[in-house]
Amino acid sequence: MKTIAVLTDFSKGAEHATQFALHMAKKMKADVLLFSTCLVPDVHQPVLAGQADLLQETETALFNYGDRMAEILAGRTFPGAYMPEIRMDPDNTDMVDIMTSLMENPEVCLIVTSSGKENDLANFVLSDTCTRLIDWAIVPVLVVPETAPLHNFEKIAFAAQLHEEDINSIAELGTLLESFAAELMVVHLNNKPGNQDIKQAEASLNRDLYKKLNCGGVYFRSIPDTGPHQNWDWLKANKRTDLLAVVQQPREQMTSFFQRGMNPSVTYHLTLPVMILPKKP
Repeated sequence: MKTIAVLTDFSKGAEHATQFALHMAKKMKADVLLFSTCLVPDVHQPVLAGQADLLQETETALFNYGDRMAEILAGRTFPGAYMPEIRMDPDNTDMVDIMTSLMENPEVCLIVTSSGKENDLANFVLSDTCTRLIDWAIVPVLVVPETAPLHNFEKIAFAAQLHEEDINSIAELGTLLESFAAELMVVHLNNKPGNQDIKQAEASLNRDLYKKLNCGGVYFRSIPDTGPHQNWDWLKANKRTDLLAVVQQPREQMTSFFQRGMNPSVTYHLTLPVMILPKKP
C-alpha cells in the first residue's frame, strides 16, 4: 500500500499540510504515516521532569493529533468514500531517525511538510532544515504553504533543466497525473532564446514527452526568461498552476531558481505547493 509520510510540529501550518496530504491520499488511494518533529509540542512548552515523561508526552500528543486530523477529514468526506488509514510513529522523533525509518520503508512514496513558521515557501525550501530533508530523501518531498487550497490538482508545472534525466523525473509524476486527471505543463525558463543548442535540447525533450511517456495532457512550453525582474507569472499562464515540481539541483542552482521572485523593489511569494523530486543517478 502506498504511504504518504507527514512531518508535523503541531503548528497551524503543519495541520494544514497534514490535511493537504490526507486529501492527496484519498485521491491516490494511499495511507498516511505521521511523525512528530519536535520532542515537546509548542502547546506544552515547559520542560518536563524527565526524558521518559517527555517521550510519553510526545506519543500522546501525536496520537491525539492523528485522531483530530481523522475527525476533520471525516467531516469533509462523503459516506462510503475511501478514507486513508492514519498511522503514527511515536518512536522516531529525531530527524536522523525519522529519515532512516523512511528510507527503510519501501511503501513510502512521498514526504510532506509545511513551509515553516514564517510560511515563506521559497525561504523554507532554501533553509538548512529543508535542504537536509531533501538531501536525505529518496522519494519526492512536498512543501505545503498555508495558502494552498484543499482541492484537486488540475494543472501541474514541471520546471525542466534540459538534463537527460528530466524525462525520468517527469515520469515519476505519472501517479499524480492519473489520480487527479491533471494536465502537466513542462516548462523551460530560457534565458538564452537565440541559442541553437538550447533550442535543440528543448526540441529533444518535447519529442521525448510524446514518444516515451504513456499519458495524455502533457505539453511543453519554452518561456523567455530575460527580463530584468524574474518572477512567477509564468505559473499563471492559460490556467493557474496548482503544484510546481522541480528536480533537486546543487545549492547554488536551487538558490537562483527560488530567489527569482525577489528583487529590490518587490518580492513575489510562492503561494502554491512545491514538490522537489530526488535527483536521478
